Amino acid sequence: MTVSNQFRKNAFYLVTGFLIVLSMLVAARSAEAAPETIVNNADWYDTSGNPIWAQGGFTFKKDGTYYWYGMNYEIPNTKKVNLYTSTDLKNWTKQTNATTPDSIVDFSTINAKLDAIGDTTTGRFAETQWVGRPVVAYNSQTSKYVMLIEWGNGDGNGRGKLTFFTSDTPQGPFQYQKYIAMPGGYKMGDLGTIFTDSDGSTYITYTIDHTYTNGGLQISKLTSNYMDIAEVTKTFVSTGPYKEATALFKRGSKYIMLASTTNGWSSSQTWCYSATSLNGTWANPYVCATSPYSGNSFDTQVDQVLTVEGTSGTSYIYFGDRWNGRFAGSTGIGRNQWYPLTFDSNGAPTINGHASWILDAAAGTWSATPAPPVVDVTKTYSISNRWPGKALGIVAGSTANYAKLEQRAYSGAAGQSWKFIDAGGGYYNIRNVNSGLNLTLGASTAENAQVSQYAASTSTSQQFSIVPVGGGYFKLVNRGSGKVLGNTGNGAEGAIIVQETDTNQWSQNFSFTVLP
Repeated sequence: MTVSNQFRKNAFYLVTGFLIVLSMLVAARSAEAAPETIVNNADWYDTSGNPIWAQGGFTFKKDGTYYWYGMNYEIPNTKKVNLYTSTDLKNWTKQTNATTPDSIVDFSTINAKLDAIGDTTTGRFAETQWVGRPVVAYNSQTSKYVMLIEWGNGDGNGRGKLTFFTSDTPQGPFQYQKYIAMPGGYKMGDLGTIFTDSDGSTYITYTIDHTYTNGGLQISKLTSNYMDIAEVTKTFVSTGPYKEATALFKRGSKYIMLASTTNGWSSSQTWCYSATSLNGTWANPYVCATSPYSGNSFDTQVDQVLTVEGTSGTSYIYFGDRWNGRFAGSTGIGRNQWYPLTFDSNGAPTINGHASWILDAAAGTWSATPAPPVVDVTKTYSISNRWPGKALGIVAGSTANYAKLEQRAYSGAAGQSWKFIDAGGGYYNIRNVNSGLNLTLGASTAENAQVSQYAASTSTSQQFSIVPVGGGYFKLVNRGSGKVLGNTGNGAEGAIIVQETDTNQWSQNFSFTVLP
């Protein structure tokens, strides 16, 4: 082979390799940069189509991946911690490990270690006890993932013990190491967040029983290995209303801590604390602004504020919990609600309660620009459920108030034609063309309450959000109750449509067909 031929061959391989690498980088960047629509008042599902359970959870980013830890309270008296991962904060994949596939935390290691060291100062772990609010950080000094979690074993030795677990990998198994019965010298209530400052110092926030239950809050600095409290950095004393569920973050040179009003499992207003130094003077707390106004933070209790840094900016996302289902703290649909924060000229945050909004995690930006509407308010539709494929209509084509909504094979009957009326804020009235009346739940939040029609009003019971579920199907979520429309699994002709808790059933999915 001549030198010139060898040169051409080497140049060909070099250029080809470069183009392959370049195409891979472009493809990776394209996949990474895609903006995603965040939908509230709806359940989250993982990439396998299963409901996400991450109650009282915590999210952090490492090496381009977001890790979302949270409790799975699906089965009473069973304690599990789930982990989900994502690169775009929308599409989440559940992670497991071979040792404890049902939970990334091995709670059996609590009793094993207490027995091994002969600890007689505390009771042993049982599945009936309270465990909650896991927070996780990677410690570069020890190359360990450290999880702090509340453990309430009811032995009087503290209220909620600050419990430490470690793992070599983010997906566990996390194994028990130690507990602190009264961090900062007081009984502990809610564990808040774990926060690493720009100088590498790491802090936790938590509620304390200062004089009264939940009578104060503390910020404490952790030791360099995250396995103990190095110092109490700041103590806040509440004079009422008492606070809990704290979230600490930093924007520019200002530290901001959010906290919920103590309100049991129920949602509440959010309080804001701010300072330019963690151990300095903090401004008097005030109720955080909401847009539009909401007296209970859009039916949530604050969980975390996630800072999303990208190529074009930095966004701050309020994560709110709804303690619904068996906790009975909320009737709203969805356990996890995410709302973007904005800040006024003084740096005070506002929680923006968008029903849906667009997040570009790679760019670090968000937009209130709504996704393209799934319905055209100028058109007339038939509405059919996914199962058993029947059309929605008013019983006997009635034009009277209180007439019920039913399902039947589509026949073109007058009572089977519908208009969607824009009610603002991402919600719609669903109006029967024949009667001119809107679908309503009559202010009921009860399970299996029947859907009827009534004269148009501004009641939230007449407003519905349209939530995409894929495949051209949607959920119809009532704004007043937070429940979805469905047929209770009854496929019969003439079955009455009701509102139900969202269980991701086909009978709760609907398609819309434009009529001539």
